[in-house]
Amino acid sequence: MNKILAMVLAGLLLVVSGGSLAQDSVYWVDRFSMDKVKEGVPHGWKLEIKEGEPELQVVKEGEGVFVRFKSDKSSFGLRKEFDLDIKEFPFLNWKWKVTQLPEKGDFRDKETDDQAAQVYVLFPRFPARVNSDFLCYYWESNPKNKGLEGPSVAWSKARVIVLQAGKEKLNQWVTEKRNVYEDYKRLFGKEPP
Repeated sequence: MNKILAMVLAGLLLVVSGGSLAQDSVYWVDRFSMDKVKEGVPHGWKLEIKEGEPELQVVKEGEGVFVRFKSDKSSFGLRKEFDLDIKEFPFLNWKWKVTQLPEKGDFRDKETDDQAAQVYVLFPRFPARVNSDFLCYYWESNPKNKGLEGPSVAWSKARVIVLQAGKEKLNQWVTEKRNVYEDYKRLFGKEPP
């Protein structure tokens, strides 16, 4: 089995599914719950702070429970590790909603590499995270970036896919489904570790 690390910066739920959608081929990464929260962090997740003060809370909206992130001169995320055979469960599904975009966010330039929301999938390698490959799914500010794929200017081991960009879907829940296995092979040119 491959160990997968999901870092989530927005989301209602995360689901990894197999090739078919039969109930037994679904691995629930999380269905966030209001009663299993410590200082805004859902049970089973770890808060990682890069800089600044994190602002996050688990909230309920309609039938769903999600983690709300607010960032003002800060960089942080949630991390959850799990073992999973990426060939057996290649699909990652999630919902995200963005209410505000960074003014000049654009992943292609180190000076403006700032996104409204991100979901990372890490493929760990020994001995440390610095040797690991990342897939990065972004919600960008610049609408012209939608659909762009390529290497990250911040990390040589990271590949970016811009799924959403611009204001068109602001304040709306957007459902994403990605074949992480195929995305990895296409962007790294090799089988996942």
